[in-house]
Amino acid sequence: MIKMNVLIISPYFYPKKGGLENYSYNIAKILLEKGHDITVLCSDHEKESKKEIVDRIRIIRLKPDFILSNTPIRFNLFFTMSKLVRENNFDLINAHTPVPFYADVAAIVSKRYSIPFVLTYHNDNIKTTFAINIIANVYNYSFNLATLKLSKFIITPSPYCYNESKFLKKFKNKLRWIPPGVDINKYDIGNSFKIHDDHGIPRSSKIVLFVGQMSKAHAHKGIDDLIKSFKRILDDTKEAYLFLVGKGDMILEYKKMCQSYGILDNVIFTGFVDETELIEYYKSSDVVVLPSTTVQEGFGMVLIEGNACGKPVIGTKIGGIQYVIKDGETGLLVPPKNPEALADAIIKLLSNEDLSKKMGENGRKLVEQNYTWKRTVEMTEKVYNEAIE
Repeated sequence: MIKMNVLIISPYFYPKKGGLENYSYNIAKILLEKGHDITVLCSDHEKESKKEIVDRIRIIRLKPDFILSNTPIRFNLFFTMSKLVRENNFDLINAHTPVPFYADVAAIVSKRYSIPFVLTYHNDNIKTTFAINIIANVYNYSFNLATLKLSKFIITPSPYCYNESKFLKKFKNKLRWIPPGVDINKYDIGNSFKIHDDHGIPRSSKIVLFVGQMSKAHAHKGIDDLIKSFKRILDDTKEAYLFLVGKGDMILEYKKMCQSYGILDNVIFTGFVDETELIEYYKSSDVVVLPSTTVQEGFGMVLIEGNACGKPVIGTKIGGIQYVIKDGETGLLVPPKNPEALADAIIKLLSNEDLSKKMGENGRKLVEQNYTWKRTVEMTEKVYNEAIE
């Protein structure tokens, strides 16, 4: 093994929650455990820039001058990054996107100082609002394209991007698909009634679980479709509860929606929960659902986390989800924006324990085979070594 000194550039980083943050954190942590030198440069929402050590990872957090649609902008980033590169003998720079700016500056710095540059491209930069989507398209065909050209290799955790992204088609020879992983020792197969007991619901109750951000920026998660479908599910399964785990500025709107449907007593908004408690939610659930509506869902980490805990999963046939769920084996796929089909799939699994159990077992086997962080990091090391050679 060649010991490497790697600079990881990420728009945001642990403990901020999100798929990109989770992926970059686990890559950094395990590479460090394997003997590599790792430095992370990222943005933060704090009032001041700071340096810190988290799980032995050296992290430099820069205060943004402003934030545009979740994109942190810092005017002197090029000079700050250049100074860091001059003062350290980095073998490679690995930047994470689709959040713009940080990765684009990293590509320019890598070119300026002749350091191999690897881009981890989590998903296409697509926005739902008209005005922001115009800006995103201008970016995609200018700075994003330049960053892709400057990359020695492009890692994508998203099977959708690897197979279908219109922006990556020109760069197939550079492309490497490296899926994310799950800590299979933490997320292990098993059942629990802890969440039933904590929330005072009968242990005989069926739990439908959603995990994710509930904000305007994450409207593509399809929570409104899930709420619509749950009204029908309650007509079929009286002792069913929908647990919505996560935080966001749309929770009040979703509560009003539940109230208008007369189902608020059976829908529980938990807010943010830490990882230990999250695993209990998975283990207490009967099915994990991700009803996303656009290709912004590049993978769907909650699906493999649910499978790792031995639970069947339901998702929409869109983006990366359609590649992650093995339809009829580890879970069920339904058309996006179709509450009726979603309700049918959920009812099917809630009413058939043998089928649910079998799908959960198959899901666990799939995760053990394809989605461990050990495998993810081994594949990443190979790309790094190839880039440095």
